[in-house]
Amino acid sequence: MGSRVAPLTLLLAVPGVAQERAQPPSPAAPDVLAEAHRYWLGQGEVKRDRIRAAELYLKAAEGGDPEAMAHLGRMHFRGEGIPKDAAQAMKWLKSSAAKGNARGLYHLAELHQNGFGVPVNHAEYAKLLRQAADRGSADAMAELGQCHEYGSGIGWDPAQAKSWYEKASEQPKSRFYPMTLAWMHQNGSGFPKDAEAAFEFAKQATGQGYADGPRRMGMHFLNGIGVPKNPQAALAWFTHPDALEDPAALVSLADMLRTGTGVPKDTDRAAALYRKAAKSGTPVAMFWVANCHENGIGGPVDFAQAVSWYAKAAEHEFHWAHPRLAMLYHRGQGVPQDDKRAVRWLKQGAELGSAYSIYLLGWFTESGWALEKDGAKAIDLYQQAGERGWVQAWYELGHCYLNGVITPKNLSKSVEHFRKAADLGSVGAQHQLAWAYQFGLGVAENLTEAVRFYQMAADQGSGASMNQLGWFHQHGLVVPKNPEVALGWYLKGGDRGDSRAWWNAGTMYASGSGNILQDLGKARHAYAQSADLGEVQAMRELGRYLENGLGGARDVDQALAWYKKAMEKGDDPAKAAYLRLTMPPPVIDDLDDLPTAHPTEEMD
Repeated sequence: MGSRVAPLTLLLAVPGVAQERAQPPSPAAPDVLAEAHRYWLGQGEVKRDRIRAAELYLKAAEGGDPEAMAHLGRMHFRGEGIPKDAAQAMKWLKSSAAKGNARGLYHLAELHQNGFGVPVNHAEYAKLLRQAADRGSADAMAELGQCHEYGSGIGWDPAQAKSWYEKASEQPKSRFYPMTLAWMHQNGSGFPKDAEAAFEFAKQATGQGYADGPRRMGMHFLNGIGVPKNPQAALAWFTHPDALEDPAALVSLADMLRTGTGVPKDTDRAAALYRKAAKSGTPVAMFWVANCHENGIGGPVDFAQAVSWYAKAAEHEFHWAHPRLAMLYHRGQGVPQDDKRAVRWLKQGAELGSAYSIYLLGWFTESGWALEKDGAKAIDLYQQAGERGWVQAWYELGHCYLNGVITPKNLSKSVEHFRKAADLGSVGAQHQLAWAYQFGLGVAENLTEAVRFYQMAADQGSGASMNQLGWFHQHGLVVPKNPEVALGWYLKGGDRGDSRAWWNAGTMYASGSGNILQDLGKARHAYAQSADLGEVQAMRELGRYLENGLGGARDVDQALAWYKKAMEKGDDPAKAAYLRLTMPPPVIDDLDDLPTAHPTEEMD
């Protein structure tokens, strides 16, 4: 599928293409075209041969066949069987489009989408897609649906997206580009979600020689879409000879190496693959080259290079790049700090449909950075970003209503927005919903629901939710009372960086409970972990353990250091302990002259 840009609703003429009446090809062309198709697909006894297919498509195209022109133009665009050649791709696709050929219009749209031989122009891309769709191209219909669904560039309209998906799904399947069918079944666009069907269509497209087939097969195995997850099978597809010529597949392979998914982590090789793909003009690769420079992946941090590569991706209207550029200008990293430039990048990203850019415009508006401070407008921008699928926007709105920030406090609305974020997988929102159910904040108290949402968040790695589950098991609320299970959750939460979880583990070791034996050494360790994470109570308790040699060696200097840290955070008991240890003892002068007993009266 192509980039997600919304179409214009009017049918406009193909730019720079003289319109002709649709004319029948020469009598010999259909036979030549059919033969070209056989070599392209490898049908019957004919072995797949892209070079021979290109020769035959050329012969049919020179004979005036618009379908052959479309195939030949696509092959020049993608370098399939013949070298990539922007001028030849444009020549043949314009000729095909001028004859009203839907395939020619569709692939001509791709040139404007990708900036191949022409500047990137998503408006022209959308116009051409509409013309191709009106001539029956199911692929163009599906992409128009995608454009409206994500609102990239022009016209975010979920109703129009649904309409175009449905029109595409009504077309005979034989007319679909199989990868389009795979995408639609995978995402439930026009068809019910069906991962197995998506995999089968991707496999069909790969068998037919489509250039992006190996990458799509790799993604199915990597993510377990329609088949069991199998990183090694994914790796095999990403390193398929055809995939090594596909910049998008190189990016997928680099992603595996960068994250260590199914392969040993190799950030140096990942960065090199991103650079190789970026040199071919692939915007997503340009973005990742920039990201590597920004975060020191495969080399040192270099903000200036990050700015340069993000700008290149932005020139291709790759809207992921715009908010990253904005944040570099906001922070003054690699460029002088400049919120006005940051806002300009965000506005460009928003025009392209970037939900993240819209969200950040809300943040800048809330904060008054280079924009008039306006709480109501910020709320509206967060709402727009959320409606476009940016989960953090719903989460932020939840906090705004929870805390009465830039809008009146409204607990029921906070729950409403946290729920939207939770439904999209936000771990923080799931935890907040659980908290709301536990304490009846904006919703009726319901401990069963609280445990359910804590469990959802814990399953995604929330240390805070693990701590809460430990508390429920420790006290036997909703779930059976079980100190061992409780301690297990506290330790998991602590390992995830939750200071309260370590504190609670420390108190269980300090007192002993059930089958958990008192162990002051483990308690001291847990308090130390909690204190390191900023828990004030743990700082004070660790000071007490160090002062008195509990669970380990006595160390008054370290005890003083922890008492002082807790005292500086406003803990009065820690202050009292610190002063007790640092106040000098009272000094009494002339101690030797004091009488040791009451004096007796002398007798006369």
